Amino acid sequence: MKFKNIVITISLLIASCLYSFGQRKTFTVTSKIADLKDSTYNMTIWNGFSDVVFKKGSTKNGQIYYQDTTSVPLIIRLTLPTESLYKRVDRGYIPVKSQSIWFVAMPGGKILLKGKLSDFAEVYPSGDKENDVISKLNKGYHPLLNKSANIELKLAKDTVEEALKKRLEAEQEQIDSEAEKYLKDFLKKNISSIAGLYYLEDMLIREIVTIDTVEALLPTVAKAYQSSPFYTILKNRVAGSKYDVGKSIFQINTRNTYDGQVFDSNSWKGKFYLIDFWGSWCGPCMADVPDLKKLRDSYPDQLRVLGIASDKNDSWRKAIEQHNLNWAHILNDKGSNNYVLRLNVTGFPTKILVDPNGTIVYRSTGGGETSFEKISEIIKNWK
Repeated sequence: MKFKNIVITISLLIASCLYSFGQRKTFTVTSKIADLKDSTYNMTIWNGFSDVVFKKGSTKNGQIYYQDTTSVPLIIRLTLPTESLYKRVDRGYIPVKSQSIWFVAMPGGKILLKGKLSDFAEVYPSGDKENDVISKLNKGYHPLLNKSANIELKLAKDTVEEALKKRLEAEQEQIDSEAEKYLKDFLKKNISSIAGLYYLEDMLIREIVTIDTVEALLPTVAKAYQSSPFYTILKNRVAGSKYDVGKSIFQINTRNTYDGQVFDSNSWKGKFYLIDFWGSWCGPCMADVPDLKKLRDSYPDQLRVLGIASDKNDSWRKAIEQHNLNWAHILNDKGSNNYVLRLNVTGFPTKILVDPNGTIVYRSTGGGETSFEKISEIIKNWK
């Protein structure tokens, strides 16, 4: 009995450290990065509850000093403008996680970023258990990502001979396989951590792991972490994955619409409706608009369209008006209005076709004419 009480007390203490019972506390980020020049930097911040937050900061005397407040753990990606970190290709660059510094900000935490900048950010955090985990992960993972990105950079050049190209592709495939195995093995042992939960969802979205793997790992997560929003995201994605072809969809009822009026999917009973997950920032989504309009106009009595956007409110409204997207629209949000999670959408655009009986009859991710051809065939052959 005494042992049981000790275990309960320890669990409560861990939960207290993780979430501070909702109290906002200041966290501080400092650095010891060799030869860092004064400049601005960008931070991308995930809290697991809402959309990503972007912030800027400035280095002073060659180091980073940043303070903010939080009531929950945050995953933060800090990106410096140091040119050597960018894999430049023509006018763009190859995005890679190893280009940035990653850390966890806990309420009241003190994070030290230490290391150097080479052709990737060899800078890792310390200060608490959560940062020890993400540091250990990225010390093994990021060098592999960087090697793969360097090969991608070579392959992007038109001057690569065919024989060399094949050798580089084989080498890259080997490195990618090693990186994937490292990440999977690491997360199996460290799933009970903020970084573990965040990276597991990231792997799911990038199709490195399957929903079955996530479903198998979730019961192994320590109880103290099961109240984390990063855990809840994964749990919701597992639930959302059940809404596949052949399954009945839930009622969509919300006032989070373009005109502020209540939308209720039950009002469309007896008709097909196509859910189009999109964003104004998504090139393939916007490229699909003419074909989507053509499909909708081909079946004026049988088909309705519902756009669900993952976007900023202003950008969403501007795109609807500018491109005359004259169908029902919902802006994805938190909780019951987070349809991206509730339907386990892992890429944009995603299209889900619901038949007149409320059953999902088609689902696809990615743009292009093929999706519209298949949807048209289903509607045309409906009996």
